[in-house]
Amino acid sequence: MDHLQFLVERASESEGEFCGHALMASCPPAPEPESDIPFGHGPRQNGDAQKTWDLSKSDLSNLLDLSKRLDLDGEITPVMAWGMVLGHPRFAELKPEDFERISHELKTKIRCYGFGAVLEEFEVRDVLASVFNVKSELDLVY
Repeated sequence: MDHLQFLVERASESEGEFCGHALMASCPPAPEPESDIPFGHGPRQNGDAQKTWDLSKSDLSNLLDLSKRLDLDGEITPVMAWGMVLGHPRFAELKPEDFERISHELKTKIRCYGFGAVLEEFEVRDVLASVFNVKSELDLVY
């Protein structure tokens, strides 16, 4: 967690590299989300519920590339967690209910320190291992 003080101090420096919310600002969401994006919560989908950003694949890719510049000492950003999911060798086996389970388990583990959300890398690995272990056990039953 040594990076917290470092990022807080850098937030006030104008000549430093981008970090935290500056990275988020470099990839702003579209004012009107595209209706065919298969994830997120646009205003038409959730009514008055809390809204989240709907980002295109290229915006997510841009965030992932920017996040690689951060040294978070065992912690990762949510887009880095998504990169871990996409990069898993068994990614093609995942079904919608698997994504729901991954999302449900990880959303309680995300923390925001005021300049960007992070979670522990091992927690993402554990959830993925759990999902794929269950899938392997189900394959043995059938």
